[in-house]
Amino acid sequence: MTDDSRGGAALLRMLLIAAATVTSISCGDDQSAGPTEGAILIGARTTGSDFDVNGYLVSVNNSQGQEIGNLDTLYVTALEPGDYIVALGGMAENCTVPSEDNPQTAIVVPGDTVEVLFDITCEPAAPPGGGGDLLRMGR
Repeated sequence: MTDDSRGGAALLRMLLIAAATVTSISCGDDQSAGPTEGAILIGARTTGSDFDVNGYLVSVNNSQGQEIGNLDTLYVTALEPGDYIVALGGMAENCTVPSEDNPQTAIVVPGDTVEVLFDITCEPAAPPGGGGDLLRMGR
């Protein structure tokens, strides 16, 4: 081999290495692509009296309910983008949430957190036995 052919081979080898490096960078995992998942922050805000001592149950897309307190938040992470149905249940009889607000639709987008708030109102609870039973004495 002559010096010229060795120099050409070395140049060709350098070009191939450079091309392979560029291809590797452009086809590899793109670290700048950003997040692919989102989250839902669910809040329960209870007003009134005689709050439900057990709190409530929140389900996302009919999942098994997760507990949430009367004045609490629940953070659901690692969700694929899309629409999610968030429902609140497990309320005591004296507590209600407006039907138009339950369930709610949450639209999850990558890298963002969507908030869902449930406003629950609790009325004074009826006394045990309905409160209408009076004990008659005499006769």
